[in-house]
Amino acid sequence: MKNYKESFSIKLKILRNTYGLSLAELAKILNMNTRGSLYDWENKRSFPSMENLIFLTNFFGVSLEWLLGRSSDIYTENSIYIGEIALYTEIDDDYINGREVGECYRADFLKAIEHISGKEYLDLDGLNIMSYSSRIEYYVNHNNHKKSYSLPVRANLLVLLRLVPLGDLYWAYHHIIYGKYSKHKRDVLSLTKNDLRSAIGIKAENYKAPGKKARERAINLVKLLMPSAMEADPKMPVYDVEAGCHQLEQEMKEKETEV
Repeated sequence: MKNYKESFSIKLKILRNTYGLSLAELAKILNMNTRGSLYDWENKRSFPSMENLIFLTNFFGVSLEWLLGRSSDIYTENSIYIGEIALYTEIDDDYINGREVGECYRADFLKAIEHISGKEYLDLDGLNIMSYSSRIEYYVNHNNHKKSYSLPVRANLLVLLRLVPLGDLYWAYHHIIYGKYSKHKRDVLSLTKNDLRSAIGIKAENYKAPGKKARERAINLVKLLMPSAMEADPKMPVYDVEAGCHQLEQEMKEKETEV
């Protein structure tokens, strides 16, 4: 049986590669100055603090027991629940990945998620988002997305909702809805800017369409948020951590055979 340090190093690399995160990107998310510590974690040279361990489980929605090799269950209802609490608490504190966003941005961010998901993932009815801090658990406990979205999909949403900024979320939505019609392709950027103008403090005119990686993440986020409109299965994740585990197991077996 692998020890917890070896298990962690393998699982972290699987998570990072599955979501297409570079060492530098993940280091920035963890508020680290360099990627050196992450490199050492993945190569069993050092082990993270409890604070960083908890952040990683919340960020990816995975169970700590799985990360340390004590369980084969990647996700549990509790690991996703705690991740959602952490995500929406962070938004409520006016900070998203260390960026100060302000009250109006937060309100607009939540409204955008509600609108794009058609209230399937987030329903703000009865929730005063301008005084949100005391009602985080109300959101997590009373929204109905648990019934339709699988744990792996909810984990995908946890990650993407931290990675994709509001502008890119709007852009991807308009790209999916209107971008397939050639006469509307030029309107995608202007529609995005119109949406951003409604959020105080966001310089809409400076917004530019996302690059390749950011575009892919934003489009995947919108597709996961609106499975009914996309005729997609709300139980099938875009970023499949379980498949990443199976692939690694297969590669290790092949190496053993070669030896």
